[in-house]
Amino acid sequence: MAVKHVLAAIGLALVVAPAALADPFRINVDQTVVLKIRGSANSVVVGNASVADVAVHDGNTLLVTGKSFGTTNLMVLDGAGNTIYSNQVAVGAVANSDMTIVRADGTYTYSCVDKCRSTATVGDAPSYFSETMSTLQGKIGVAKGGGN
Repeated sequence: MAVKHVLAAIGLALVVAPAALADPFRINVDQTVVLKIRGSANSVVVGNASVADVAVHDGNTLLVTGKSFGTTNLMVLDGAGNTIYSNQVAVGAVANSDMTIVRADGTYTYSCVDKCRSTATVGDAPSYFSETMSTLQGKIGVAKGGGN
């Protein structure tokens, strides 16, 4: 009888193993990528909406946006409730253009595309983050025709 349980466990492991070994879907913070799926999506579920967001372009095309660093899961169901896509989503940073400075009083992130400029990133020192976001909001207000 113990042999049956061992064989059942091995069989289950073989069925589950491919899903467990699947590479996570990787995206960068503040970037959107297209994800094509087989079948027609009826429901889309993101485990942690603070890490990633998904917009449905059409039944076979999803737009996945990295919102903050971390991992979550993404599940897509068809009209009958069958899972047609399921995977981990790993959100990271663009390695080539960002620079992070860590000091005793906190973390400071800069975008260094042509020269380094402050950029607000989750995890930065609160005062630095607030100051950077305030500057950005002021710029957006001027661009929309508001005064500053």
